[in-house]
Order: sequence, then structure tokens, then C-alpha cells
Amino acid sequence: MPRTFIIIPVRNRREITRRCLARLQAEEAPSWADVIVVDDGSTDGTGTMIREEFPWAELLAGSGELWWAGAIHLGMRHAAAKGAECVCWLNDDTLPDAHTLNLLTTTAMTRGAVCGAVCRGNDGRALAYGGGFIRDGWPKPLEEPLPAADEVPVHWLHGNAVAIPAQVWRRIGLPEWRWMRHNLADIDYTCRAHEHDIPVLLLRKATALAEINDGLSYRSWADPRSGAGEIFAGFWRPNVWWYAPGLAAFLVRRQGLRAVVSLLKFLFKAGAALALKCALPASWVARIKACKESGHVPRKVW
Repeated sequence: MPRTFIIIPVRNRREITRRCLARLQAEEAPSWADVIVVDDGSTDGTGTMIREEFPWAELLAGSGELWWAGAIHLGMRHAAAKGAECVCWLNDDTLPDAHTLNLLTTTAMTRGAVCGAVCRGNDGRALAYGGGFIRDGWPKPLEEPLPAADEVPVHWLHGNAVAIPAQVWRRIGLPEWRWMRHNLADIDYTCRAHEHDIPVLLLRKATALAEINDGLSYRSWADPRSGAGEIFAGFWRPNVWWYAPGLAAFLVRRQGLRAVVSLLKFLFKAGAALALKCALPASWVARIKACKESGHVPRKVW
């Protein structure tokens, strides 16, 4: 096996992190890979738990301001300095099946490719996280059923379980984390590899179980659980998909000057969503959303 480092960014999810490291231990991953856990300022005893229960994992400390992209950047830089030939991103809420990380690593090294796993959801979804394509400058995820081939070429990958050989970061650099600090950072980096003619592959036989993130980070503005205040605050929250600096950087890289028009449309939609949230009761918004999804729009929706 090539010199491989598994990089796990964590923050204040002690039991989730424990479960992930226990899975790696059960699968004997530490026998063929170095494991780096980047703890970005946890206050729930995550660091102590790792030192006491999983002493084979190297622990790097963050300030609490790294977010996902900064933690991955720090871990990859540390691994590269130690002579890494390949790194595997692994989210702590993702449990790889047997041989998944090994398959990702060997395929990435053999093909000179960025390789990702098919992650089923803990809600029963067969494909919760994987990858997809860029359409009109915006990422569109793959849906079931997947193509029959073992290797599915895509434009980008979710960062739940991804292997990246050293030749990739030597060519395109490490992930950028000043603008895209959390959401879109994994998509941006793997898409950047694709834009440099590096194969980006979703491996059907590399599988994992992932927890579904149903928080504000991934919600639609129309979701009745999202209030006007949350929508507005999301422009400054790095883990929300409409975080303004990250969204602008992503669109500019994909669309160039056309990103100005896209951003104006985005701001118009955001303003309309905020206005509706302030003007309409949550129950009305929920009924309108349900009618839109069902394709049935009655004369009165409330």
C-alpha cells in the first residue's frame, strides 16, 4: 500500500467521532494507514476521548475557526509534510464498509484519480451522498439508479469518503478555505480536479453509511422550519449553503463574469423568500411547498 493518511475533521461530536474511530479500528485501517483527527476546538471532551481510547490516531488541534475546509487543509498539509502518497477524507458521521477505504486508495493511485464512495443514508436512502455534475454553473447530484459501471465519472464528489493521490494536490494545490470554509468546499476542490482533466470517479463498490444532515445547512428556504431570521443569518454562517463569500467564490470559479447575473438572481430570490417568511404564517408556507412538490395547485392553498 502507498503511504496513506486518513484525515477526519471533528468538532463537538464525541460519540459520533468515537463510533467512526471504532469502525476504523475494527476494520484494521491503522495497520495500513496513518489516521489524523483534526479537532477544531471541541469543548465536549472529544480530544481527551481520542487520546485515551484511540492512541494510534494523531490529534491536531484547531482554534474553532477552521470549519471543514480549514481542518482538511491543515490535515492534508501535515500529511504532505510527512510524505503522504495518498490521503483519504473521512467525515466522522460516515462509517465506511469493509475494504472501502482500501479500494478508494488503490484505485486513486492506479488511475491517478480522485475517488469517492457511494454513501447510503441512515434514513434508508440508497444514495444519500456521492457526487454529480455541474449544470449551468451549479452542482446537481446524481440520483438512483446509478449507471451500471463500477466507476462512474462525475464532475464533483461529496467529501464524506474520498481518496486523493499526491499528484493531484501537487498539481492543483490544497483545498481553498478562506472563502469556502465549509459547505461547497468539497464540491469545489473535486470539481477543480475535474477542470484540470484529472479523473473524478464515484466507485460503486466503495460504500459507506452516512448520517443525513437535515439541519439549516441543507434546507430549502421554503422549508417551514427555517425562519426569516435564520435565512438572513445564513449569509454569514460558513456551514450554510448560501454563505455569501463561499457562494460568490464558487459561482465566479464556475461561471466567470456570468456569476454576476447569477448572484443578482440569487439575491432577488433570497429577498422574496425573506419577504414571504415575514408576511405569511408558517402553515401557509408549508401548504404552498406541499402543493408545489405534489404538482397540485388548488385555488386556495390555505
